[in-house]
Amino acid sequence: MSGTGLDNMNKNSINILCFICLIAISAKIGYHDPLPDYLINKMNRAAIKIWGKNINFSKKTHSESISDHHIFKINLADSLAGYAIVSRALGCKIGGCSVENTKESSFEEFYYITLVNTNHKIQQVKVLEYTSDYGYQIANKGWLKQFQQGGKFTVNENIDAISGATISVNSITQGVNDQLNLLTKLH
Repeated sequence: MSGTGLDNMNKNSINILCFICLIAISAKIGYHDPLPDYLINKMNRAAIKIWGKNINFSKKTHSESISDHHIFKINLADSLAGYAIVSRALGCKIGGCSVENTKESSFEEFYYITLVNTNHKIQQVKVLEYTSDYGYQIANKGWLKQFQQGGKFTVNENIDAISGATISVNSITQGVNDQLNLLTKLH
């Protein structure tokens, strides 16, 4: 093959590789699923229990919402009452927690909300949707109240582990820490 044939082949390979990288980067940066209406309704009901019926939400702009976190300002009359952060986390693997698989696609997703006041103190953490057959114990209100104590959360230190829900416990614990860090960076 002549030098120009190899050059063209190398250029084509490089172009294809660049195209694949561009798709992968855009998928990672651009991933931001809009929340379905039923999750917005659940978020609204949870916030009303904390702040009352006269609240309204304003979603933070796309650039301020990062990856798996959707941030909303909660306003009461004309003043800021707090924030609602709805996040997606990973639960037990499809097929059960004992299945050996490390690909992210093998985990089931769940959604939870963290409601915080203007001082970034957690008012409530609530699981909005948990569909897996394993690890559902994290939706227990008593267990979730642990997050209201504040601070950085660590499983087996200030957050109780739950047998049979290890993946979900670690995921929501890290997620709440991430939510608070994100909120602190934005405000």
